[in-house]
Amino acid sequence: MTDVVRVIRQSQGTEDSISLQQQRSNTRELAEELDARSLDTVDLGNTSGFSLFFKSKDDDGRLDAQPEVKELISGLRAERWDYLIANDDTRIARDEYFSVIHHAALEGECELRFVSEVPDDRLTFRVRRVVESEAKAKEIERSKAAVEHRREKGFYHGSPPFGLKFDDEGEFLVKDGKWPIVKRVFHLRVVEGMSYRDISDEIGEISKSGVGKILRENREMYLTRMDADHPAVSTAE
Repeated sequence: MTDVVRVIRQSQGTEDSISLQQQRSNTRELAEELDARSLDTVDLGNTSGFSLFFKSKDDDGRLDAQPEVKELISGLRAERWDYLIANDDTRIARDEYFSVIHHAALEGECELRFVSEVPDDRLTFRVRRVVESEAKAKEIERSKAAVEHRREKGFYHGSPPFGLKFDDEGEFLVKDGKWPIVKRVFHLRVVEGMSYRDISDEIGEISKSGVGKILRENREMYLTRMDADHPAVSTAE
């Protein structure tokens, strides 16, 4: 009799997708073949297969940031299981973090088994993982290049601030239906001398921090779009 732990994961899709269902079914059958006495499950659902090797430290969605993955590694090192199983190796990780988990399994004398056949040739296995990692790296570079292109062209990048929206081409910011609120925020501050809190209470549609973003963080962006006769514009000049 053996103790088995399985990893279930997909990068995208719904929680009830066929992919996840098949993984759960296939790994259960594999566990039975391994004469499992117990079967623990690390069910990550929709979670990225990439870790800190390719993602930002601030990205909470990365693989190695998941509590279940940290617990898996601790359990492997503590020799809790005889086998770590998954539908294929990429379900465990899609970048070098696979080696981190594999190392923990080796420490705990836990063998890796997969439903789908994985190349036994270490060189073939390594090349495939490098190709996958390079593909992700190229995707990141393309994304960075697209952002840089927008900046060079003078296009706005990011979510439009309150009261503004993208034009039909998705390039420049234009006023939207909430623009009058922006004008009123500046009027209440410049003309009435009201505090951020009082402005928020007066308008009732924007928080105190939202008022701050309008008056401080995005001030210049708003003033350049304001009518020349608005008090906020003449005061700024």
